Amino acid sequence: MQVRWRDIIDEINTTSERYLLCVSGGVDSMFMLDFFNKNCRQPFRVAHFNHRLRPTAGNEEQLVRDWCGRNDVAFLTAQGDPEAMRAAKSLEAEARDQRYAFFASVKLDDELLVTAHHANDQVETVLMRLMRGYPHDSLRMEKRSGDRYRPFLSVTKDEIERQARNRRVEWIEDESNTDTVHERNWMRHVIIPQLMERRNVLKTIGLNTLEGNTPGSDPDTGLSEGFDP
Repeated sequence: MQVRWRDIIDEINTTSERYLLCVSGGVDSMFMLDFFNKNCRQPFRVAHFNHRLRPTAGNEEQLVRDWCGRNDVAFLTAQGDPEAMRAAKSLEAEARDQRYAFFASVKLDDELLVTAHHANDQVETVLMRLMRGYPHDSLRMEKRSGDRYRPFLSVTKDEIERQARNRRVEWIEDESNTDTVHERNWMRHVIIPQLMERRNVLKTIGLNTLEGNTPGSDPDTGLSEGFDP
């Protein structure tokens, strides 16, 4: 799938007058932060939620805080309740609920909430929702849904990591991302690799669920157009 970087840049400069970027400190969100800082003419603030579930969580908060300080970007943060997360039926769901409750509490009325979801996340989401019995018209993430905005759904994880390395973006790897006890990690590291042995689900699901593509169509090949954002 050819990444149309100029289209993404044009879009982030016309979709909203203000943004609130949700930044965890991982490669996806730190790339998003660098991308917006370089290419977005609209004002934006940064929100970071520290779940306090891992010893390294404080390092991630400090990484994002320091970046915002160096670049004169407003930084908002809060700490979660890890005991409530661990006691919940689903730690992942409780962590997400706490995180988005914080984002909602600090978002201004004229801001869009921006996340760094990409095409690989789309594959995981579609398959997990299908497994959970979602209706067919609610399987995919939309680029724009209410006050939420996901500008990188047309970009693969590999391309984001390539761009981050080329830009010398600093990030911290979340060691819990490899723990397949968590359902999304199980989908990412166990199920999707098995599916990829039979069919390229990144292409047929992740990239074909974008607006303008229909299942079975053949999106453009190649990593990106001849343009580094």
